[in-house]
Parts: sequence; C-alpha cells; structure tokens
Amino acid sequence: MSNIVIKGVESAEELAAAKDLMARVHFADFYEGMQWLNISEEGYPEYNRAHNRILYAEGELAAALRIFTHTIRIGEARLKMGGFACVTTAGPLRHKGYAALLMTDSMRFLHAQGYHVSILFGIADFYHRWDFASALPEYASVIDVREASTVTAPFFKHRRMKPGDIPSVQRIHTRNDNDTACSIIRLGGHISNQWKRWKNARVLTDDKGKAVAYFMGQTHGENYTVEEVGVLHYDWCPAVLNACMKLAQKEFASRIRFTLPPSHLFIRYLLQYRSAHEMHVSRNSNGMLALVNIEETLECMIPEWESQLANRTDLCAEATLVVARKPYRIRVHHGAVNVAAGNGINKVSLSPGELAQLITGARHIDEILAAKRRALNKAGSTLLAAIFPGRTPYVWPIDRF
Repeated sequence: MSNIVIKGVESAEELAAAKDLMARVHFADFYEGMQWLNISEEGYPEYNRAHNRILYAEGELAAALRIFTHTIRIGEARLKMGGFACVTTAGPLRHKGYAALLMTDSMRFLHAQGYHVSILFGIADFYHRWDFASALPEYASVIDVREASTVTAPFFKHRRMKPGDIPSVQRIHTRNDNDTACSIIRLGGHISNQWKRWKNARVLTDDKGKAVAYFMGQTHGENYTVEEVGVLHYDWCPAVLNACMKLAQKEFASRIRFTLPPSHLFIRYLLQYRSAHEMHVSRNSNGMLALVNIEETLECMIPEWESQLANRTDLCAEATLVVARKPYRIRVHHGAVNVAAGNGINKVSLSPGELAQLITGARHIDEILAAKRRALNKAGSTLLAAIFPGRTPYVWPIDRF
C-alpha cells in the first residue's frame, strides 16, 4: 500500500489523537475509555509514549494500539512480555487491512526491542495469523452461601484496603502466585496506579492488626464474584471464605463465585467443600500468547528447565524442536541445560503456536506428540516430558490490558 506511515507516537498531539481514536472505537463508553487510557500511562510501570503505535493512511490517522510492558513468570523463568491493547481501526477505514499492517509492524517492534513473548485478549480468528495461540483459560469455582456458612474461621477483622496496605498485598500476591504460569510480576506501581479499583478490596487482619489476607469482590445478580484472593498462608483460607460469605449474605447473593486459577492455594482449600469447578477454553480468541523471539525465549526457560531436572542428574538427552522449519536443539547433561539454534537428534516439528502452548503448559506434550511424525528415542521423550509439564497459565483480571 502506498502512502502508509506506521510509527510510535512522538508528540502530545499525536498521543491525544491516538487516545481519542482508541476511546471512541474500542470502548462502549468514550469517557470510561479515555479514563482507562489516561490511568494506564500516568505512572504505570515501564510506560513509554512510543508504545502507542499508530498508522497513517493518506495522512489520516487510520489505526492505533497500545503496548504494555510486563515481566511474566513461568516457574523459575522470567520473560519480557509485550501486551497488546486497544487494537483499533477508524470506522470508515475498516476492512482495508490497516489493523493487520499495524500488528505486523508492532510484532517487529517487539522483536527489535528485546521482548520474548506477547499476550493479548482479543477477538476470534484474527490474531492467529501472527502465531498467537489460545493459552490462557478462564476458571471459576462456585460455592453456595449456605455451604460457606458452615465454615469455622479463626479470629479476624476485615476492612477496606488502604494505600499503606500495598506492600503487604503485593508480598502476599507474589507468595501465592509462584505456581501460576504467565502471571504478571507486580510492582507497587501496578497497584497504586489502579487505586480506583483496588480501594474496594478488603483486607483481613489478625488480632495484632497484621494484614494476613485480601480479596476483591462485588455482586453480580445471584453471585458474589471474587476475582482475586491472597492469603499469607493456608490457615487464613477459612477467614477469607467467611468474610466473603458475610458480604454475600449482606448483598442477598446465594452463591460465591471465585474466578481464581486451580493452582491457587485458596482453590485447593475450597475442594473440601461442596463446590463446582469450571475451566473455559477459547479457540483463537480471548487470552492468547505468541513467541516474539523463539531462541531467546528458549534460553530464558533454562533456569526453569534446570529446576525441573534437578532430581534427574542422571539424564543425558537431546531433543530438537523444528519450529517453522528452523531447528532448536535442547540438550541436558547431568542437570545442565543448553539451548542452541541448529540441528540435533530426536526431531519434533511444531508450529510456533504449539510451542507457545507447551511452554505455558496450556497443552500437554503427549497430546501434541500423538498427532506428530517424530523421531524420538526414550531419553528424548523423557526430556520433553520433563521440560514441558502441564501448568496453570493465567493472567489476573486486574492485570489485563
């Protein structure tokens, strides 16, 4: 296409125009959209004006998007993640391929800036063309208020969250979130920047006034929906359930719905009660992840893989992942892992999306291999099973973009 210019926002005028377009088109309520865009740039960790990407066609602003920078965890690995938000095309200029051009350029931008992966929460059947794969299911655990009322809880008090609680809440969240793949590593600024939402959270304290748990909930019809819980340790789970039950009763809700991943300590506690547990998987929509730089991502996974293999120091094996016709050799020797671009033995062909799902744990290696032609010996199969275990990938609602 001629007369197309794609770039990062440079001036205050360009930023204002980009935000106006995103708020008008992407959000149902313009003023709420503009408020969200303003909040997510004013003091938000690692915000950069150039992360607002724009496309001009014939001199007219035709498309825009915003990139968020986060660090996500996958076990012991830490990956630099670029999150896409507000991918928007001006109404009269739709169906001309402008959003696709902007996405292609933005993926190149992420690669050039040293990002490992990208996450988005998007519409169906559009983003897979950039190798985004469904990797972030939704979860829900539901318990009747009557069932929750049978719980015996230790002494506690609960109140609205205060700014002074941010360090305690941050520490509790980090402690609870280690087993949740793809979760964002929060800084204090992630909470303070979204204080309008966080100030409605409830903090539980013990008899000495120490913060021991927190949760965020609100009533939706018959459900009191809790989208986040944090507990200092397992013994405080009954107190959280009791506090949620009392608030649900106050709001005349009959059920408490926890939208937490099953890896969370509180959900494991809830399994002893009569409750329903759901997992919702989308295909080519909603929570999706793409590998921006495959070789660098594999390198970053080495700390986690060596942790997984810590008890297998006898294992000496090699496997070669052929992704989009490019080979990546993974070798383990007495617990030490080496990754290199190049050919090796035990070849398995994968699409970039399949590799993304294996790294996040969204799909199991046995299930993917069952449909593959491969040349794997026993040691190679053992290696792949060890480094690609099933996980619980999840991004908390308040961290989404």
